[in-house]
Amino acid sequence: MTARSAPSPIVPLLLCGGGGTRLWPLSTDAAPKQFLRLFGERSLFQDTLLRTKAAGAEHAVVIGNVAHGETMRREVADLGSEAPACSFLLEPMRRDSAAAIAAGIAFIARRFGPDAAAAVLACDHRIPDHAAFAEAVGKAAATAQAGFLVTFGITPTHPATGYGYIRRGAGKAGDAGAFMAAAFVEKPDAVRAAAYCASGDHFWNSGMFVFTPELFLAEAGRLMPDVLAAAAKAVSAGEVSGDALALDAEAFGAAPKISVDYALFENSKRVAVLPVSFAWSDVGAWDAVHEAGERDAAGLCLRGDAVAKDVTDTLIVAEGVKVAALGVKDLVIVATRDGVLVVDRRRASEIKSVLE
Repeated sequence: MTARSAPSPIVPLLLCGGGGTRLWPLSTDAAPKQFLRLFGERSLFQDTLLRTKAAGAEHAVVIGNVAHGETMRREVADLGSEAPACSFLLEPMRRDSAAAIAAGIAFIARRFGPDAAAAVLACDHRIPDHAAFAEAVGKAAATAQAGFLVTFGITPTHPATGYGYIRRGAGKAGDAGAFMAAAFVEKPDAVRAAAYCASGDHFWNSGMFVFTPELFLAEAGRLMPDVLAAAAKAVSAGEVSGDALALDAEAFGAAPKISVDYALFENSKRVAVLPVSFAWSDVGAWDAVHEAGERDAAGLCLRGDAVAKDVTDTLIVAEGVKVAALGVKDLVIVATRDGVLVVDRRRASEIKSVLE
């Protein structure tokens, strides 16, 4: 892989197929997390589009479930000229991140060329500082052009046990502040998380990447050839309709269901980690919504038709119903016409066990 000096266009690949089940009852299959307005008038998906435009992207590729095709188009249209132009890849079913990214990169390579700086981004993360994000994307793109698969490593602000970590190596990758990735680490217990934070060489694994299609496809062909073959065939045999390509169902369904971390990044020797310190949340559960939202001095975060008295360190969301709370603390209370959730804020991430 040879380094390139000429800048290439930044083409975001926006992953919009998640279900966001940990944000039940507000997030549902019909209206998953990325389309919720949790922090203002815009959805998480719309905020992602605005960030990519701030980073210099003129065109984005959005991959999501076919059932949400019209929702994705509407969300883009509502932003008008503030959003980049978009092409849509429609998944007939979920096959996890390896297949989705492989299909998206095969499409980008064909449409924008093998040298583009493809920025793979989740559509349901919260990053308020668009300028800092744009600066990081620029550094990551320069590192990618030097021949690396770049992942963003978030500088930890506390010993989180809900995130995976990346340990950086001693060797630098390029000249933009990135390091060679030494190891991907699973979600730790509290003791190990504290040790990771103290070490200074561990970062939260954000799941955001920048690389050239040429390098990704080469590594995918070597490390996950069955996933790549199925995804590439799903693109080439897909049906085009306007600004959307419906992936071929038979081909895409043949792709093994595996995350791109397990299938590729943990095994490649070309992975670099770029440390970044902007505020970031994957909004993975209701406690993360509380942490990322606007709270008063008592740690109370209210959304919707809700009132509270003598309530501390609590999130209350009322959607289409009225909620009143008195004398409680450390709770998440979410009420909609579809259901009501009351949970200890510190156990909010366990909601999937209840739903199952």
